[in-house]
Amino acid sequence: MTKQPSNQATQNPRIAKRLANIELSLIRQINALATPLSVNLGIGEPNVEPDETLRAFAVKAAATGSWHYTPNAGTLKLRTLIADGGRESRVGGRSLPTAGNQVSPTPDSRLPTPVEFDPKSEVCVTAGTEEALFSIMQAFVDPGDEVLVPNPGFLAYATLARIAGATPVTYEIDPPDWRVDADALLARITPKTKLIVVNSPSNPLGSVIDRETLQRIANAGPLVVSDEVYRAIWYETPPPSMLGMSGNVIVVGGMSKSHAMTGLRLGWILAAETLMKPIVTAHQYIATCASAFSQSLAESILSDDAWNRAWLERVRAQFRAQRESALFSIARELEVAIPAPAAAFYAFVPVPSYDTEMFARTLATDAAVLVIPGVAFGSMGEGFIRISYAASIDEIGTGVERIGRWLRGAAL
Repeated sequence: MTKQPSNQATQNPRIAKRLANIELSLIRQINALATPLSVNLGIGEPNVEPDETLRAFAVKAAATGSWHYTPNAGTLKLRTLIADGGRESRVGGRSLPTAGNQVSPTPDSRLPTPVEFDPKSEVCVTAGTEEALFSIMQAFVDPGDEVLVPNPGFLAYATLARIAGATPVTYEIDPPDWRVDADALLARITPKTKLIVVNSPSNPLGSVIDRETLQRIANAGPLVVSDEVYRAIWYETPPPSMLGMSGNVIVVGGMSKSHAMTGLRLGWILAAETLMKPIVTAHQYIATCASAFSQSLAESILSDDAWNRAWLERVRAQFRAQRESALFSIARELEVAIPAPAAAFYAFVPVPSYDTEMFARTLATDAAVLVIPGVAFGSMGEGFIRISYAASIDEIGTGVERIGRWLRGAAL
């Protein structure tokens, strides 16, 4: 056997510049501190178990579905279901996969005119929503471009922009109601702005952007990526979608949160054909296609409208109960009253600490409870922690009680 040469370059290869100063997210770093005794209120993963029907769908997908490559953009059947759901959502019709809009409101002239999406050319199924976002960034963002991202906002947006060589520019969302100021956002647009990222409902805030603000953003000029993966999880009013608001809007959705399929990596993109072509090209070289099994499962789910409607109603009811438990525990143990999140399953809670990363790390090791430091989502998150109430009511109560007990001990 020939011995491989040993030298410094081989042992310590130079990391690509695109990954300079990029590391595993704080979400993953905090969750790596978990022990068997930890209460996990950190990870953004639904605590929803499949019912018999969903398990039967999965068995069917494994037993009869194809195990071969699908077209790069996904099976035509699934793309058709997604496109049909997108059209129906804009006129208050049946369930939208990205939205979970299960109501039939009175027709409203303020709603966008329905726009037909061609499943053959304007829908792409992806390996989760993060791969969708990565494909979009790779398709449109160049070095020197600017990408507007929310602050606080999901940490991947700025990171994916940096990997593409762009500069992330934040638009601030102010507490306590966490409303997006359209004037302030639009004032951040420059000739270098290639893309605006919108996330409603928001991770980590649980807030929803109103339709008028969304329309102003859609009309601003740059491409807009609307991340709507949490749109199925709402409590009082279905959140508006940016679908159809403008030809330069790209909508991202998926089933990870609504159907507890985080590990199955199933997302999608809806966009005009001219925008979709480069996205599918990027997607091909990143993932080839989404999992054939996951696509078959999604086809069964979205084909059974009655079951899907009942499922989403049950999921929302479960999260509504868990939200109330979280708000009660936060008020009692942390002596903080926050506005009830309108959607998703996160509470963004102020804490008496100016270094919330160290605070979260200390809670993980000393109090055996995991929460995510607000600064993980941007500078506006400093002084807050994200508590995920995608946990049992017992776990929520125990976890928040541990935080309160630690704070009271630290204050002595």
